[in-house]
Amino acid sequence: MDGIKVEIETELKHHEYTDSNYHKHSRFERKMEIRVMFWELITLGNLQDLSLIKSSLTYFMQGYWKRSGAEASRIGLNTNIFKYHSLDYAWLLNFSDRQKDKKSSLRVRLEKNGRMQHEIYLDGQQVLMLDVAISKALYFLSPKITPQ
Repeated sequence: MDGIKVEIETELKHHEYTDSNYHKHSRFERKMEIRVMFWELITLGNLQDLSLIKSSLTYFMQGYWKRSGAEASRIGLNTNIFKYHSLDYAWLLNFSDRQKDKKSSLRVRLEKNGRMQHEIYLDGQQVLMLDVAISKALYFLSPKITPQ
């Protein structure tokens, strides 16, 4: 959706083994990779970032439905995600509400070292679509197993 992508990739590995009774068995190991991309900023299955994005979308949607109509007012959303790159630059991903003609929209903005790179305004339906995609990504997020 205009530079915003949610990708879920699965790699299946087939393993065959023989148990202690010499019976052959096979199993499949599934490796999931989740990427949420806001233009050049890529979040690779980071639970903290995905949860913050999801909660921002949910907060916007709750305010959007409650404040629609004649008495529409600002939702008051302003969420930032900071990412520092090893090549001495920093990304700032910002979610904020904007209102024009009593109609709210979600502004998603990406900055690199304080300079705006990309900006998009999403309506209620687009935010809902993105929320569903992020929810699906969170559902498929699996814990990392680290050897001890």
